[in-house]
Amino acid sequence: MTRAAALLLAILCAVGVRAQNDPFAFMPDGGRGILGTVFADAEARAWALGQDMTAEAWQGEIATRAPELGDKPRATLAAYLSVIGPLAEDPSGELPPDGRDIALAQCLSCHSLFTGYLMQRRDRAGWLSTFASPFQRVIEITPEEREIFADYSAINMPMRLEDVPPELRF
Repeated sequence: MTRAAALLLAILCAVGVRAQNDPFAFMPDGGRGILGTVFADAEARAWALGQDMTAEAWQGEIATRAPELGDKPRATLAAYLSVIGPLAEDPSGELPPDGRDIALAQCLSCHSLFTGYLMQRRDRAGWLSTFASPFQRVIEITPEEREIFADYSAINMPMRLEDVPPELRF
C-alpha cells in the first residue's frame, strides 16, 4: 500500500469513528485530527510540534507530506500549527484545543449553531472582531485560542447548507 493510500484510509477510518460518536462530526476537523494523519508517527509529530513556521510555510510542508489532502484541511492544519508551535508536547499527549473544539465549547451556549456560526462568512479579522463586543469579553479564552478560532472559522465557514444535518438547521 502506498503512503498516500494509507493516509487516505486512516482519514476515512477516523472520520467514520468520529461520525459514530460525535453529533457534530459534520463540522470540518479543526487541526488536531488532521495533525495525526499527516504526522502519524511519534517522531514526525514531535518534529512538527517543535517547528516555528508561518501558515504559508506549513502549507508547503503539509502539501509535500500529504499531497492528497484538500485545500481547506491543509489550510486549517497549517494555521493551527503556525499558532501553537513551537510546542513542547504535554506529557499527557494533549494538544491545545483546535478551532472546532473552541467553537463547540464557547459558541453554542449563547448562539444558534446554524445561523449564529455555521452560516457566517467572515475573514480572520472579522472573526477576531467578534471578541471586541462587551458580551464576548467575558468569555474565558486566551489570545492564542482566539487566533486558532478565527483562523479555523475564516477557512471553514460558512458551511454548505446540505452539509449540515437537517435537525441542526435553523
